[in-house]
Amino acid sequence: MYRVRSQIGPTLSALLLLAMPARAQIAASHVYHNHMPNFWAYYDLSKYASTPTGGAIRYMYDAQVINLKKNPPSNYTYYLPSGAPMPHDDLVTYYSHNAKTGAYLYWPQSVAADMKANAPTGQVHVTMSGSVVNNVQDLSTLRNVPGYDNANWGASWKDRYSTLFTPAGNRTLDLIHFTGHHSMGPLVGPEYFLKDLIYQSATLAQPYFLGGSFQSSKGFFPTELGFSERLIPTLAKLGVQWAVIGDNHFSRTLKDYPYLNEPGSDTLVSPPNRADLQNTSSVGSWVSVPMAHEQQVIKNKYPFASTPHWVRYVDPSTGTESRVVGIPVNQNGSWLEGWEGEATVDVVNLKSFEGLVPQKQFFVIAHDGDNSSGRAGSDSTWYNGRSVTCSGGVQCLGISEYLVNHTPATTDVVHVQDGSWVDTRDSSSDPQWHHWKLPFGIWKGQFPAFNAATGLNLAPKTNLSGVQEGMTVSLEHGWHYLERNFALLQAALNHAKTAEQIWLDAHPNHWSPTTAQDKQLTHLGNQLNPWMMSFPVKGDEGNDWAGGANPAELAWYFLLPAMDSGFGYYDENQDDNVKPTLSFNQSLYFSKPYVQARITQDKTGPSVWWAQRWPYNPGSANTDKSEGWTLHFFNNHFALYTYAYDVSGISSIKARVRVHTNKSIDPLDNTHKVYDPAARKAAGVPNIDPSRVGAWVDYPLTRRDLKPVMNGVSWQPAYLPVMAKVPAQEIGDLYYVYLGDYRDQLLDYYIEATDNRGNVTRGEIQSVYVGSGRYNLVGGKYIEDANGTVQGTHPFLVVDTTPPSVPSGLSAPSRTDRSVTLNWSASTDNVAVSGYDIFRDGTQVGASTSTGYTDSGLTPGTAYSYTVRARDAAGNASARSTVLSVATLPPDTTAPSVPTGLTASGATSSSVALAWTASTDNYGVAGYEVFRDGGTQVASVTGTAYSDTGLAPSTSYSYTVRAKDAAGNTSAHSAALAVTTPAGNSATVYYSNKDFATPYIHFRAGSGAWTTVPGYVMASSEVAGYVKYTVNLGAATQLECVFNDGKGTWDNNKGTNYILSTGTSTVKDGIVTRGAPTNDPPPPSDPSGTRVTFNVTASTVMGQNIYLVGNHAALGNWNTDSALLLSSASYPKWSVTLSLPGSTALEYKYIKKDGAGNVTWESGANRATTTPASGSATLNDTWK
Repeated sequence: MYRVRSQIGPTLSALLLLAMPARAQIAASHVYHNHMPNFWAYYDLSKYASTPTGGAIRYMYDAQVINLKKNPPSNYTYYLPSGAPMPHDDLVTYYSHNAKTGAYLYWPQSVAADMKANAPTGQVHVTMSGSVVNNVQDLSTLRNVPGYDNANWGASWKDRYSTLFTPAGNRTLDLIHFTGHHSMGPLVGPEYFLKDLIYQSATLAQPYFLGGSFQSSKGFFPTELGFSERLIPTLAKLGVQWAVIGDNHFSRTLKDYPYLNEPGSDTLVSPPNRADLQNTSSVGSWVSVPMAHEQQVIKNKYPFASTPHWVRYVDPSTGTESRVVGIPVNQNGSWLEGWEGEATVDVVNLKSFEGLVPQKQFFVIAHDGDNSSGRAGSDSTWYNGRSVTCSGGVQCLGISEYLVNHTPATTDVVHVQDGSWVDTRDSSSDPQWHHWKLPFGIWKGQFPAFNAATGLNLAPKTNLSGVQEGMTVSLEHGWHYLERNFALLQAALNHAKTAEQIWLDAHPNHWSPTTAQDKQLTHLGNQLNPWMMSFPVKGDEGNDWAGGANPAELAWYFLLPAMDSGFGYYDENQDDNVKPTLSFNQSLYFSKPYVQARITQDKTGPSVWWAQRWPYNPGSANTDKSEGWTLHFFNNHFALYTYAYDVSGISSIKARVRVHTNKSIDPLDNTHKVYDPAARKAAGVPNIDPSRVGAWVDYPLTRRDLKPVMNGVSWQPAYLPVMAKVPAQEIGDLYYVYLGDYRDQLLDYYIEATDNRGNVTRGEIQSVYVGSGRYNLVGGKYIEDANGTVQGTHPFLVVDTTPPSVPSGLSAPSRTDRSVTLNWSASTDNVAVSGYDIFRDGTQVGASTSTGYTDSGLTPGTAYSYTVRARDAAGNASARSTVLSVATLPPDTTAPSVPTGLTASGATSSSVALAWTASTDNYGVAGYEVFRDGGTQVASVTGTAYSDTGLAPSTSYSYTVRAKDAAGNTSAHSAALAVTTPAGNSATVYYSNKDFATPYIHFRAGSGAWTTVPGYVMASSEVAGYVKYTVNLGAATQLECVFNDGKGTWDNNKGTNYILSTGTSTVKDGIVTRGAPTNDPPPPSDPSGTRVTFNVTASTVMGQNIYLVGNHAALGNWNTDSALLLSSASYPKWSVTLSLPGSTALEYKYIKKDGAGNVTWESGANRATTTPASGSATLNDTWK
């Protein structure tokens, strides 16, 4: 059944139908935005296990990060290539600026008092992001930045918030809704957006800020002023009534938009897509105003763009409508005030539009309140919001206060375009959000490196004027770190969502809001605990995480800091591109094991990023960052793509497209907003006419596996060193389809994905007008025309599809009984031939980059047929050549001649270089076998030289060589050559490790090259329990070595390697002694006891060791000073073997002790065991 979800509370609802008269006086209001990220949301995951139940689990706030950088712990691994600890940010400088201390500690409260005293109807709307609130609390606690020395800093906020009210009862100091970690709701998706809004409210309600005084605001400020109608249902869920939106995103939806043929003239970006041109305004006029101190010119139609309107969202499945009031923000005035400290309605001459519509004009300014650039972060700018803006007949009127008497009429419903505020040229409010994401592509300057890495020979496209584009989009070959973040997000997000679903399914009464404050934070119904999701404590894992945060709550807690938009905004910095990865990895630490252990309970559909379209205007004019600011007039081809991930795997994913019967949309029409118009019409949803749209057409998406490029690509080397420091663990794949079937048509589309368990995700429906892709050149400008004579540029990277010519002249100039040598004439190609494939009897047997190939290993006296085909670097292959039939010669029974002239061309203390004269053979010599001291073959080589290594110094050796052919015939041995190695150094190593069945030694002499992993097997020695190996050092005087079991388990002396001198050394239990070991006497028997081996797997930092302590005298009677040291020879496994009385019940624990005597106990209850009556026992434990 159809219903409307209202966004206006009882006070405003009663006024919806009132027809308010026009008011000449313009209203004005301000929104100030304060935020600092959690610059490095680092948590030492190794501490989680040892944290007691009820202990706080927190990533680092910024004051802690300052201390971390000053004194990184020994187990800290995140360092820049320069060696400096991450993050690169100078947080002390950041926070010391007057713009920060003033905006966070003093100005908003003082300006609210000034507003109350001098303009009581005004409100000071402020965002204090959750991250900045927690950072300021951290700074005020640790006091490591000047200016933050008041532990009670939040008291003045709480006082003004709780005591100052407008005549209509609205708060003068209005802390409006915001995403707590500065995430952009349109980009991160509804689940992430909702959780970050809840986190924000939970933070504002902390005792050190607003505490119990906190109440949910009626308003919402979107991060970067970035709004989309997709946000509305989430805002509705939390009772939000209004949202601020950039004024040009209203104007760019008007049907009389006059700049379609002037691409780039409006804020330097592409004209709006014609699917967005839905609204009408018959009064007022268009105004073009340059931005202060910037290149953009902003174009708006007033008073349409200076009066609030309803904006709405319709659920595509149910047809349920949600609404908020869209409050236009004056982009010109906001930028001007941020730079120069003041702005008035005169910036766009609003007074000339008074009285044209019943709705009162509203001049709303929104900008940073803490920006240290320009004048935004200045107390005078804050005060000027009243004293300057509200002058000359302009009334200060808070937004909530405005809506008491000026709510738009219920029929005043408009469509708004996606987009953000107008900032620098790089952030020009384009509806594709290219300041924070860019499709995979190749920048113009990257093509040489790209071609070198891929073997392709590609170049940027040129536009119709012959200008090479700045960036070329290629979903198959391109890469960009910004959209990588959104691909990574899908993986971490799907794990968090699935963990949440599994947990709530198993706990149908887990948590729902019960107290008055709970209900200010979140929506009704069973859900994750917002307090635990925002400020988690350790739960008892053995008791279903009782008393603390469950894995889903921890996963969300660590995930939310990832997508701070600043990490994309300041992308030129050194490590911002891995700050999201840090949070993704920490979130996966908690979600992934929980989900994988319960994977059969997965009922969550794939996480699918909202469908991306490129180019923005198919078949029409485009110019924005994704083209490298190059003006393009494209043909009618376009791509739909997304990034998607599912914990159970994705079985199918497709784009669905349908065509409108008309070429424009009415803003009140619901037909195009629902998946099944006929069904929704039958259910009573109004404004639906199924005849307006056709049937859905399905297009399967192609998958690009992003795992190989998850942590960068070789042709963008600048990112690789830092990404290697914080490598990502999971990533969603890229799915895409290219479409060229539509021209001069209005379409709807969405993406649908199904996982391997049948769970389905259907994306949001979007609309696009596909232009004709044809143009005429009129007056020096390309004008779109369905009958035009100029074909538009193809939008995507054009890869070579032309195969080389067929190879010719295939012949066999030589053959033996077991081989055939082939030659052919070179092929030609439009780019270049990269190689040839050789086929024998229809099966490929080889490849060659030249025009020759020898096929060997054949059967004597046998006929074969051969063909060859050519290929190019793009993978295009020619047809196969004409068949060549050829037979091998009869079997070869003749041995090669005996090698002669064996000489030693050089000798060292550990090697001899041999050379000899080539033998001859009736079919050809295949190789030579080298023998040392009569009968030991030491090598088989194809040439006439060999260097024998690993020899002993001052030792005589005898060498012979014999030749062999392909048939296996061998000559007699050559005359023997005697050689004596000169004197040199050697090192003999005895090694004992009972955990290595077959020990290997991996080494280098002095500073020379290392052996190939795993090294050399160590031979048994004359001493029981030991193996040994002798290394000839030559002139070197030390041996650097490590040991392993040949299967990946290493003994590397805790990461420092073993350094041994010449002569004989013994290595056992991590201890090096000079000389050979002796046979140990057998241990004395204990007729009344048993031998128990304690093994524990535990990680330590430098200087720490693992000890055993327990309730028996042999275990130290719980005295840590008497605890028993375990051996680290098989680190991270630590071991000790003890003689203990039989049939005895024991309790014990492991502890860590460092050189200073500091003791760390493992968590949980005491371990317990009972020794056997006799014999032995082994306990295998893991540190907890």
